[in-house]
Amino acid sequence: MRSLATYVPACAPDTRGEVILELFQNAPDLTLVPVVDDAGGAVGLIEREMFFVRIAGKFGHALFAGRPVSLLMDARPMVVEASVALADFMSDTLSVRPSEVQNGFIVTENGTYSGVGSILDLVRAAHALAQDSADTLRQVTEQLQVANDRISRDKLFIDTVVENIPSAVIVMSAQDRQLALVNRAAEKILGLARADMLGKEVDEIFPAEDGMARLVRGDGVHDSGRENEQTIRDKDGNERHCVTRQTGIADETGAARWSLCVIEDVTGYRQAQARIERMAHCDALTGLANRSLFGLVLARMCAPGGSGTLLSIDLDYFKAVNDVYGHAMGDHLLRLVAQRLRGVSRDGELVARLGGDEFAIIWPSAAAPDELARRANGIVEALSQPYVIDGQHVVIGACVGSARFPVDAARADTLLQYADMALYRAKNRGRNRFQAFTPELYDELQGRVRKERELRDAIATGGLLLHFQPMYRAADNAICGCEALVRWRHPQRGLVAPDEFIGLAEECGAIHELGEWVLRAACREAAAWPPYMNLAVNVSPVQFRDPKLALRIASILAETGLPAQRLEIEITENVLMNNDSANKKILAALSAMGCSVVLDDFGVGYSSLGYLGSFNFQKIKIDRSFISDLSTKRARGIIQAIAGLARSMDIPTTAEGVETAEQLCWLREVGCVEVQGFFLARPGPVDMVHALLKQS
Repeated sequence: MRSLATYVPACAPDTRGEVILELFQNAPDLTLVPVVDDAGGAVGLIEREMFFVRIAGKFGHALFAGRPVSLLMDARPMVVEASVALADFMSDTLSVRPSEVQNGFIVTENGTYSGVGSILDLVRAAHALAQDSADTLRQVTEQLQVANDRISRDKLFIDTVVENIPSAVIVMSAQDRQLALVNRAAEKILGLARADMLGKEVDEIFPAEDGMARLVRGDGVHDSGRENEQTIRDKDGNERHCVTRQTGIADETGAARWSLCVIEDVTGYRQAQARIERMAHCDALTGLANRSLFGLVLARMCAPGGSGTLLSIDLDYFKAVNDVYGHAMGDHLLRLVAQRLRGVSRDGELVARLGGDEFAIIWPSAAAPDELARRANGIVEALSQPYVIDGQHVVIGACVGSARFPVDAARADTLLQYADMALYRAKNRGRNRFQAFTPELYDELQGRVRKERELRDAIATGGLLLHFQPMYRAADNAICGCEALVRWRHPQRGLVAPDEFIGLAEECGAIHELGEWVLRAACREAAAWPPYMNLAVNVSPVQFRDPKLALRIASILAETGLPAQRLEIEITENVLMNNDSANKKILAALSAMGCSVVLDDFGVGYSSLGYLGSFNFQKIKIDRSFISDLSTKRARGIIQAIAGLARSMDIPTTAEGVETAEQLCWLREVGCVEVQGFFLARPGPVDMVHALLKQS
């Protein structure tokens, strides 16, 4: 594969979309940009066509230009070592993993990025192999013509050469049309032993109109030495593609003596070429149209005078199926989804798989709102019905967003963006939803883009502020630590609470910079507190996608001088639900360096007890919803059970949201070790912490 790879400068996962846009604009022939990590390992691939579909237009640029390419790239690109032979790669790819090559592939040298290749490179390689075969045919024919002059002197040599040539060689008498020579390769192609053919005319061996007869006779070849490709069926009925060359050989007087036929079976090359060319417009996994064909049909629909409806479809819970059951079942599920999408589509409608669990449907007319809602909700309903795979009942869901041309948008790229915008709204409303595009959606998302830009500016220019909420020992009400809580000092909206912007930061990727700022600023403050004062910092599940998270935390601790034993990392069970194995390694690294890992919001998740047993947590925090509902028998019973379980496992508990003296007394009686809440102290700036420490 080394000869097929083209070196293209790589980018890092945190490179902004606008950098890639400029790169593609400055290099019109550039189709692929690899994404590599610090060690040079391939982690993603950006394909030009889909990148421009996403980022084209004013809206797309505003939405994606400032985001890291890790949100735009193909996170599971095909990677192949440079030492792999081209023929082996094509055989493996076309027979086992055909769908993975259509977006391009990355070539590595001992695991380090070396270059990229595309499906067009494979097409050219296939053509080159076919050309090599044609050159081989010409060379064989020329060698035999030269050898004819020496046949009388070196017949044994010629017989040996002809017998071992991999191409079929057949010699026929020009006078009586009987076969005079048939080599081993010819026996294999024709399906007969030479003893059954020598001394006979072609029509005695095969029916006159049989494909084999036409092949040997050279039907369709009018000029001596010209190549001709024919499709025949062998004795087993299999279709074969053969390239033939017919050459006349004269005697000493110039009269025709022999007719030489050389046949090359190119079936394998033609099948590979056909597969590659089909893949240019077909998704090999599902049989649906792929992104390339989808783009062509979408552009044709959005031409002047055209009309149509675009539906963007995204599956719910598909990643969970992959994580729990494996990628083989995930692929099976995608094929079943494709079948259901075909089942709810009509003639003339295009169903496409754009990649991963993203699908799209193009209707050739702009549907009326009522019909659009009815059919789109029917798609949601069809995809949400249970699937049975290898005896397992699998339930997923789907969200659908739509946009109509020219009703909603006047260009193909804008139509796609509006459909994606509607899909985004549908997913935000919950699962199994349909949303049609409306102008209000555009205004809303424009506001979201503006808010994202303002948040990034606040992170970069000191627009954030830390507040701290004290934590107290339940036994004696002595302060023992603080939880860091970030605020956004907005120039128009004033002090903004975290629940209004943390979700946005997670979605746009800014949570990594935001989380690092909070941790560094909080550790710098806490380093000056007394040794008995701990610092609790919340870490988002999205931050755990960074494999270097533990190293970054260790670096901040070293920089600020805060001992690791005084830092509490608060996580929710979502950290363990997403990429459980990798996240547990990060948590183990944090524990090893001395940090306490705290399970936050305990009791409200789907399987909190299960996660409590899956990792050695140093503390659990009882969710404030149980404290606020303490007047009910149910809430008291749950808190008593949590506190008792924690005591049995030697895990301290912290009760959040304490707002009355009665709640504090009761929590102390059931064994909660620490408490925090408005009754004890509201969150405040660092000056408040200094004042509390002086009082204590």
